[in-house]
Amino acid sequence: MSPKEAAALLNIELQGDLTDQIEHIVFELKQKIYRQLDQLLLYPKWFKEIERIERASHSLGITWPENPKNQDLNPITQAQKLDFHLPMLDFFNQYQAQRKEMALQFHRSVATTDLKLILTNWLELQKKYLSYWSQGMIPTEEISLTLQLDPQAIFLILQELKEKDVLYMEDLKNTNIPEQLRLFMAWAQKIWSSVQAH
Repeated sequence: MSPKEAAALLNIELQGDLTDQIEHIVFELKQKIYRQLDQLLLYPKWFKEIERIERASHSLGITWPENPKNQDLNPITQAQKLDFHLPMLDFFNQYQAQRKEMALQFHRSVATTDLKLILTNWLELQKKYLSYWSQGMIPTEEISLTLQLDPQAIFLILQELKEKDVLYMEDLKNTNIPEQLRLFMAWAQKIWSSVQAH
């Protein structure tokens, strides 16, 4: 790819500061990804977009400094940080802590290789999270893949259930699952099925 083709691909001007223009493109993409972080079915699209920026940047002679803090991360160790044996509320909190940490790493990173690594780690973590909540086997026919539920509402429900000694998935009885939690579990199960199908 020639520099002219790379500039056209990224819709930037060769006369301007290339690094600044590409960093702006990366920043906008990061914002878009972050707003839709839980939409696992969009990850292939994002990986392609990051790779497109990476190829064009390379053709333009732009190199990205890697963040040394991200070099010790790999999908296996990240995914192992979720413990399936925890009670539901603890598992939920563990996931939220990992999500916060990943968001910080993602926010700090500019290098495309770091972004891909962080997204790969997050994808693996998300898969474990979804598989945990899919154990409930809730009917999913009426659930939209784009359903967005408030994590705070789920947290409060799980806290309430903990106070009633409903700690683990097997403690739930299908007829007594609070509606928001039932919707969340059905959504997780539907996303998990879609992810497994791809």
